[in-house]
Amino acid sequence: MKEYLANRKEKGFSVIQIVALDPEADLEMRSPCGEKALIDDNPLTPNIRYFEYLDQVIQMAEELELYVLLLPVWGQLVVGDNWFGKKFDKIITVDNAYAYALWLGERYRAQSNLIWALGGDRHPVHDGVDYRNLWRKMAEGLAKGVLGKDLKWNQPDKAWSDLLITYHTSCFGNPPLYSTTDYWTDEDAWISFNMLQSGHNPSIRSYEQVEKDYKKAPVKPVLDGEPNYEEMPSAFPFTYPIQTHGEWNVRRRAYWSLFAGSCGHTYGHHSIWRFARKKDERTLYTWQEAMDRPGAWQMKVLRDLMDSRPFHRVQPCQEMLTHPENCADGCLEDHRQACMDSEGSFAWIYFTSGGTEKIDLTHMKGSTIHAWWFNPRDGQCYDSDGSLLTRPFASISEKTIVTFTTPTAGKENDWVLVLDDAEVGYAAPGSNTSNLQSEKKEEAEDEVFFPTVE
Repeated sequence: MKEYLANRKEKGFSVIQIVALDPEADLEMRSPCGEKALIDDNPLTPNIRYFEYLDQVIQMAEELELYVLLLPVWGQLVVGDNWFGKKFDKIITVDNAYAYALWLGERYRAQSNLIWALGGDRHPVHDGVDYRNLWRKMAEGLAKGVLGKDLKWNQPDKAWSDLLITYHTSCFGNPPLYSTTDYWTDEDAWISFNMLQSGHNPSIRSYEQVEKDYKKAPVKPVLDGEPNYEEMPSAFPFTYPIQTHGEWNVRRRAYWSLFAGSCGHTYGHHSIWRFARKKDERTLYTWQEAMDRPGAWQMKVLRDLMDSRPFHRVQPCQEMLTHPENCADGCLEDHRQACMDSEGSFAWIYFTSGGTEKIDLTHMKGSTIHAWWFNPRDGQCYDSDGSLLTRPFASISEKTIVTFTTPTAGKENDWVLVLDDAEVGYAAPGSNTSNLQSEKKEEAEDEVFFPTVE
């Protein structure tokens, strides 16, 4: 586990998703040392030796300055079935949810690096059964355990803000409803931020749901907690030969999401979410091999881009584009997503497959705009002809609508157009130097989530 956490720290991740009780890969829910999680499959009699291992993992993460998004249970333990149609005992019930959450919250009351998520890949109303009361009792149990306060799920209280908590939905349905906001209302005072599971269907336009949640009132942060995972099968039930998500699928979901207004994003890999030790027809790599797959490294490229500008000021800005006028239903691989900081000093436009776009520069401040082509595949900047550059490829003095064409175009040829107010003096996008050449870098890490991993 130390190897894994150190690897993720090196790549710029800040949050690790962990499930305390997850039967998907092992119905006995055993630790690496073989300790069962529960005595007699009862959440009210937890095996302390199992949870001592979880203690160690959370502590290791804290020592590396990593947060842990902790799910007390996976949804299968609540609804009693898996995605292959098998049935199981419902171990977590409305009668024991509060007590289990209370125990878990008390155990980790002193931890300063925990964020919480309920749900575990299941809608709160599953196969016609309403489990919302169970999840609400679990939220109240966590509040009592972590905060020592008797909070009610539907009663606003400032103390709820001291317990960062969300809900992890599923992505199934027709049409798929995969946001926290699709199932919970403003009455649920326990929800601090909204989570999506845009899932593993490659045709989902996740930026639409991010935009929808971003504009909701009251305002809450939103992030995609389970998008396309690298080398995850892209069809379920599985079809053969297996088709999987490549690094491009991973990148585009991340850039769409962050530029559309999300506070962070999840990276996942098919071999890592279940820590695969063996390969098979659906598992191309062991978890150790998968840690350094291209998509994982490209999250470091994304993090470097975020760190090179004051990301905490970024807001969606599709009005800079002329493309949305031509973006009908089904526009996916040609989508462009734009954002700009609140002070108008820089803007980013993501071209999913490259191409040409007219950009309205009147939204930006400054008399001169510097333009850069940033490559999300390698983190380098290029000229319009594809030559490496360490300076802007253009300086533009006219604040008007300007046409830009990416250095390359076509499937998997994504690019980010970076536009800067020249007077501010930003360094090259993704540069390891200060995000300002003339001023001290602003610290934003306490204000936002950066790309996450499960």
